[in-house]
Amino acid sequence: MKKHNRDRQLNNEAKENLDKSAESFEAEETVEAAEAAEEDNSLTDKDEVESAFEADEGENLAQGEILPASVDAIVDEKAIEEATDESIEGENEDIDAIVDEEAAEEATDESIEAENEEIAAVVDEDTTDESTDDADEDDDADEDSDDEEDNDDEDDEDEDEKKDKEESEKEKSALYMFFDTVKFVAIGLLIGILLVVFVVQRNDVYGSSMEPTLHTGDAVFVEMISVYTGNFSRGDIITIDAKGMDGYAHEENLIKRIVGLPGETIKIADGNVYINGELLDESDYLPAGTMTYVGAEGQARGYDEITLGPDEYYCMGDNRGGSNDSRRMGPFKKSQIDAKVLMRIYPFNKMKFF
Repeated sequence: MKKHNRDRQLNNEAKENLDKSAESFEAEETVEAAEAAEEDNSLTDKDEVESAFEADEGENLAQGEILPASVDAIVDEKAIEEATDESIEGENEDIDAIVDEEAAEEATDESIEAENEEIAAVVDEDTTDESTDDADEDDDADEDSDDEEDNDDEDDEDEDEKKDKEESEKEKSALYMFFDTVKFVAIGLLIGILLVVFVVQRNDVYGSSMEPTLHTGDAVFVEMISVYTGNFSRGDIITIDAKGMDGYAHEENLIKRIVGLPGETIKIADGNVYINGELLDESDYLPAGTMTYVGAEGQARGYDEITLGPDEYYCMGDNRGGSNDSRRMGPFKKSQIDAKVLMRIYPFNKMKFF
C-alpha cells in the first residue's frame, strides 16, 4: 500500500510538471510567433537593403564605412535566427521528452492501476477462497456433525438390532432348549417304555416257592429279549403266565426254574430228577440233600414221568417241598413265558446276576 501511495504521488508530480511544460510551450510558441514576425520583417528589410544595395552599388561602394556595418548586422541577425532555431528545436525536443515521459507515466499509471486491480482481484479471490474455505469448513463441520448424528443413529439402530437379535436368539435358544428338553424327555420315555415293554422290567417276588434262591419281597429285573429269540437254557429262572391252568387260581405270574427242555423226557423217582434217563446235577442252585418228589395228584396225571413237546418246558421251584409247578400243573408252553430273570436288585446287599 505504501508503494501504491508513493506511485500516486509521483504521478501527481509528473502531471504538474507536464502542465508547467505545456504552459512554457505555449509561451514559447508565442515567442516563436513573434520572432517569426520579426524574422519576416527583417527578411523584408534585408531584401530591401539588398535591392537598394544592388541599385545603388556604386553609391555603396563609395560609402565603404556604411556597407560593412549593414553586412555585420545581417550576419548577426542570421546568427540570432540560427540560435533561436536551435533553442526552439531543443525546446521541442524537451517537450517531446516531456510528452514521452507523460505517456510513460500514464502507461506506468495504467500498469500500476492494472497491477492494483490484479492485486485487488487476487485479494478478492483470496478472500473469496478464504470465505469459500470457511464455508466449506462449515459445510464439512455440518456434514461431519450430520455424519456423526447419522453414525449415532446408525449405532443406536445397530445396538437396537443387536439387542433384538440377542433377544430373539435368547428366545430361540430358550425355545430350542424347551423343545430339546421335551424331545429328550419324550425319547427317554419312549426308550423307557420300550425298555419296560420289550426289554427290561422290574418284578417283585411273592411267595416262598423259589427259596432259598429268592424270597418274598425281593425285587428283580427281567428281560424279554430271550422271549423273542427263544433263547432259553436249563437252569434259567423265568416268569410264567399261568392264569387259566388247572390247579392255579392267582393273578400273579409264577416265577420258576427251567429243568426240562422241549423234546426231553423228564422222570422223577427216589427224590431225584432224571433227564432222558440220566441223573440231573442241580447242586449249583439247590442246597445239598434237597429231595424232589411228585404228589399223588401229579402222579395221577402222569407228571412224574413225561416227554415234552417241541414248545414245552418242565419248570419247578427251588423250594421243592412247597412249590406249585409242573409236577402238579404239567409242562408250560413257550407262549406262557413272559420274561427271564436277569438279576436281583433288592435287597441291595444281595444283588446278584442269574
